[in-house]
Amino acid sequence: MAQHLARFYARRELPGWGRVLRGAGVYNDAAWKGAGTFESCGKWDRCRVSLDLSNWSERQTYFLGRFYDLPMQLLLRGFVRPGDCVVDVGANVGMISILAARLVGPSGRVVSFEPNPTAFRKLSSALRTNSLSWVSPRPCALADQHGELMLSVVTEHTGMGTLAPVPPADAGLVSATHLVRVCVGDEVLEAEAARPSLIKIDVEGFELAVLKGLARTLVRHHPIVAAEIVQVHLRRAGTSAEAVFDLMRGLGYEAFGLATRRRPVRHRLHLPAITKPSADFNNVVWIHRDDERLAVATGFA
Repeated sequence: MAQHLARFYARRELPGWGRVLRGAGVYNDAAWKGAGTFESCGKWDRCRVSLDLSNWSERQTYFLGRFYDLPMQLLLRGFVRPGDCVVDVGANVGMISILAARLVGPSGRVVSFEPNPTAFRKLSSALRTNSLSWVSPRPCALADQHGELMLSVVTEHTGMGTLAPVPPADAGLVSATHLVRVCVGDEVLEAEAARPSLIKIDVEGFELAVLKGLARTLVRHHPIVAAEIVQVHLRRAGTSAEAVFDLMRGLGYEAFGLATRRRPVRHRLHLPAITKPSADFNNVVWIHRDDERLAVATGFA
């Protein structure tokens, strides 16, 4: 009964919903082992998805009625319009791709890249279940050169796959490895005549290589870019957050932290301008200085 009430409360995102879920034991992973799979309908995308309640992020999706990453979803809801093209790099099981598909509608397009075969199967199943034929799933990783690399899944969470070397101290956390195909984003998108208006990137440290492989796309189409920027993950891949900022500045982009803040009761999109990497923001949004949406972004500061 407590969990049913917690779900009712959390789906409406009433004040203190996080404390309500904690009190109902939703964040206690050990209590949900073997909990099974349940079907749920998203409150924003109205899509049916099959959720494994033993997985912490899918469990939160079940109780909230949306993917747990609120800032990224508010960014899409604020900037994506019908007919747009959205590119989802590191799509995992498809939560962001599905929301983007609803926002762009059948006149638009979503291209989703996911190299983890376990996650890709779930992504493909969700697209079929909801008849989202305008989403093009691609079972490959992106970088700045073609080839094959080893994908290591750290913990059992499918969203924790990395192409970077795993430190010896974390080797015991690797639950699976997959030799995966790596493509160059510019070449894939050019072959499909895709003109993205927004690109989301979450690849656990390989963000710089992905962006280098998308440089022509960024120069030609000036899409908004939203990427996870975690210094420890980037260093594991042999690069840094500073290198990412240098690349994007050189391509004519300005940076904003991706966050939310309460206004007055509910959390709203918050995009403060930043000039360098900050530990306060694990996700950064870049908007080209010639993009008219730059002025819109300042309204979310």
